[in-house]
Amino acid sequence: MDHARYIRPLQASSKASKQRRCVQAVPRRPVTIVVNSYGVSHNGRALIADDMGLGKTIQALGVAAYYRQEWPLLVVTPSSVRYSWAKAIERWVGSVSRGDIVVVGSGRDPVGSSDVVIMSYDLLARRAKEDESHMLKSFKTARYKAAAPIMKKAKRVLLLSGTPALSRPSELYTQISGIDPSIFPSFQEFGVRYCAGKQLPWGWDFSGSSNLEELQILLEARIMIRRLKSQVLDQLPSKQRMTVILDPTSIHASTKAMEDAAKQFGAVKGVQKHGALLQFFAESSRAKWKAVTEYIKELFEAEKKFLVFAHHQIMLDKLCETCENAKVEYIRIDGKTPGEVRQNYVNKFQTKDSVKVAILSITAANTGLTLTAAQLVVFAELFWNPGILVQAEDRAHRIGQEDCVMVQYLVAQGTADDYIWPLVQSKLEVLGKAGLSKDNFSSAESTRQKESEQESILKYFSEVGDDCFSDDDLTDEPQAKRMKT
Repeated sequence: MDHARYIRPLQASSKASKQRRCVQAVPRRPVTIVVNSYGVSHNGRALIADDMGLGKTIQALGVAAYYRQEWPLLVVTPSSVRYSWAKAIERWVGSVSRGDIVVVGSGRDPVGSSDVVIMSYDLLARRAKEDESHMLKSFKTARYKAAAPIMKKAKRVLLLSGTPALSRPSELYTQISGIDPSIFPSFQEFGVRYCAGKQLPWGWDFSGSSNLEELQILLEARIMIRRLKSQVLDQLPSKQRMTVILDPTSIHASTKAMEDAAKQFGAVKGVQKHGALLQFFAESSRAKWKAVTEYIKELFEAEKKFLVFAHHQIMLDKLCETCENAKVEYIRIDGKTPGEVRQNYVNKFQTKDSVKVAILSITAANTGLTLTAAQLVVFAELFWNPGILVQAEDRAHRIGQEDCVMVQYLVAQGTADDYIWPLVQSKLEVLGKAGLSKDNFSSAESTRQKESEQESILKYFSEVGDDCFSDDDLTDEPQAKRMKT
């Protein structure tokens, strides 16, 4: 791949016009403005290391918009959020349309002369602005070797990570050298000073840590801006909602069973609609579980607690398998969990640091549980009643929660989500509540192609009401898997 095509010489532009473009592109809230100022004052080379939920994506886009005349823009990100980045750019950078953005799915995809190119780390490594840059923690990895020449050649480099040092300071070196290699020209110098480096009979050991306060002062002065939620809590809403558009290459929406279910749902009327709808939902769960579990595995990297809601047994089971394969401790509460043991599982999640994930049935665990040890709530599947969704969110967003809660809805194009997501948004609008996301999934291409079907389902739900579906209707497996504790 010709990396030079992503780097353009600086073109003349007045500072005032750049500032106007930047302000028009992103929301004007204190957290964002501070980062925009920091990024620009550091000539577009910085590590944005704010906590999750403080809007690193929008902050980075604000800086990128300031340097709009220097594009094309290359965004390298985890595979599962490539399309969420595309939607964010289309939404917040007003001068960019969807046609200006290329999301690279394979090494064979043409890049052309697009303004924005988005690709995954692994694809960058195979084909040869960084997102979630803690994935570049080792300079020996193929990812870093592929990214290093681009970061060196690019005039502007923004690295984003809520966890810039996942385990030890040695893992910060790749990010520091990517932004400003002059700070520490050699890894050994850095390792001796900040990793308690010592020479052993078999070589150097840089696995420790030392002079961390000095390192933090140095990073904040030279390349890094980092705010914790606790520091800016008064500027944040108590709960934030967003959509994550799942990687379509991992969605099995074109299977015969899925196509038959969608066709049957569109064809039948009256009481038959009920059964056809349930089958469509069940097949959608089977179609999206792979993409969901890929996204969940990336959340493990942060090593923080979170809740994940689903309503089909196949999705609940796959989530459990994902935790087990990654050796991540979890609890599971569904319709088959005895009432007398639920509180034991809740206590375990609330008090035991090693228990990172609560896997919950969206209808069986949406009330009566307090799970405030988590600040992240993920919906692997949707539900057509927004009241149920809000109740589920409030397992973490309730009295005792001292932090801002981030809620993520994982949506898959080409599935029942195309119908349910706009339905949920429509009902929330009617109820006078805030929208569930920064993005409007109903404007996605797959939904526009099905406007008549969408109108049909909206009419159907208005006729039958929400109460016609029980928890049993949504369980497509006869026996739930036992809970792992």
